Amino acid sequence: MSKKTIAVIGSGAAALSLASAFPPSYEVTVITKKSVKNSNSVYAQGGIAAAYAKGDSIEAHLEDTLYAGCGHNDLAITADVLHDGKIMIQSLLESEFPFDRNEQGDVCLGREGAHSYNRIFHAGGDATGRLLVDYLLKQIDSNIELIEHETAADLLVENGRCIGVMTKDSQGQIKVRHADEVVLAAGGCGSLFLHHTNDSSVTGDGLSLAYRAGAELTDLEFTQFHPTLLVKNGVSYGLVSEAVRGEGGCLVDENGRRVMAERHPLGDLAPRDIVSRVIHEEMAKGNRVYIDCSAISDFEARFPTITAICEKAGVDIQSGKIPVAPGMHFLMGGVSVSCWGETTVPGLYAIGETACTGLHGANRLASNSLLEALVFGKRAAEHIMQKPVYNRQYQSSSETSVIYKVPNTEVYELQSRMTNHMSILREQGSLIELSNWLHMLPFQEMNVKDITIPQLELSHLWQAAKLMTSSALLREESRGAHFRTDFPQADVRWQGRQIVHTKKGTKIRKNEGIWKNESFTAEKVAESLFS
Repeated sequence: MSKKTIAVIGSGAAALSLASAFPPSYEVTVITKKSVKNSNSVYAQGGIAAAYAKGDSIEAHLEDTLYAGCGHNDLAITADVLHDGKIMIQSLLESEFPFDRNEQGDVCLGREGAHSYNRIFHAGGDATGRLLVDYLLKQIDSNIELIEHETAADLLVENGRCIGVMTKDSQGQIKVRHADEVVLAAGGCGSLFLHHTNDSSVTGDGLSLAYRAGAELTDLEFTQFHPTLLVKNGVSYGLVSEAVRGEGGCLVDENGRRVMAERHPLGDLAPRDIVSRVIHEEMAKGNRVYIDCSAISDFEARFPTITAICEKAGVDIQSGKIPVAPGMHFLMGGVSVSCWGETTVPGLYAIGETACTGLHGANRLASNSLLEALVFGKRAAEHIMQKPVYNRQYQSSSETSVIYKVPNTEVYELQSRMTNHMSILREQGSLIELSNWLHMLPFQEMNVKDITIPQLELSHLWQAAKLMTSSALLREESRGAHFRTDFPQADVRWQGRQIVHTKKGTKIRKNEGIWKNESFTAEKVAESLFS
């Protein structure tokens, strides 16, 4: 009997969590457009959130997640992920994953924005993502094939089912790779904006490929801007982790005034969307914003990655002030998936930032992303292993029929317009202006065998931009990371143990237009979830 074949697009924590969960009886191929170390996961400075400390609980972690997500989270999924994530953290501890520990050997738990307890597991100070990717790579069996410098050019769909992926290698050669199941784990779309934290290889490919294949996408208007990128003279050098504020750092202007004072009960550790808007407001007034880290002892030892970024930017860490500005960080929306990572297209899964699982709601809670990647990678693998082998009666697939529309613009122009109209503050007239420009762009149709990788990435980014802008126009309210100045309602948050009713979710599918339908209705946290 032939082995079940799995094709995985991407090489971040979600992709590797999935790949490492398969036994040798499965033929798994991990395809990544650059090196296996090119992913957003590698850049994750924060950590992995889990209720572990004395007095903490999954219930408290759930409350914080729903509060940050403005009640737009899927309650059952969120509770399940936090439960499974705690189990996976315990497994990492037992396997001696190098989490940071104190002199007594106890795990050092950090705190980040909107968390009510210290529950962030760090490794290497601020290098958790890189060490997690290294760890997962070591867990992968030799039977799993890792293919670098090969780009997914299109998904193969036959009779409504995804049956594989078409790729282009670094020499421009087309390859057709059939698979029983295809898993998209290609990250988000940070490259759509001038300042972002994403790896340069992350260009919205997963969103665009899924849309072309007919999959449903949802909540694309919810784009999280991390409040603190090190930005100097208009150049972004990288992320300054929220953990810096968790260790005692604070946001100040050039005169030392604390900019978050009296702006939110949690101050500098308010949810990311709120902090980003405050910094944006200060910058609009002409004020420069800094993280004052003078109260943190042994900063260089605690935050080696950030120290290196400061050195690269020519920022003297001894001054105690790091210049910061918000930048695109994480997409809460994405490809609609089930609790197992299944998309609406049979044979196609999506995990990691490419997917919208319902965990993050309208605004992701800090350090929940690596947790989600680990849990859904394992979940998707388990679900695939329960399915019978697909009856492979493939028809011949020819690349001559695969056409991409490449807009007549530069990536910088697309980034500039998205930054001006679709970033932290949004308004109908501005969004319509952007939408009109996006939809009226002249383009050329190119056969996949002739298209270059930069042209392919530009096409993906353009598609993602159109879908996100349409979603932002549909959501006529301010909620979490989506803030409409023409609908500036009071910030809607999860209060006490009652989820504030969320408005309808935006859902998009090719050839079916864009529509709204009821998403997650108001309901109370059921104690049975924790029994």
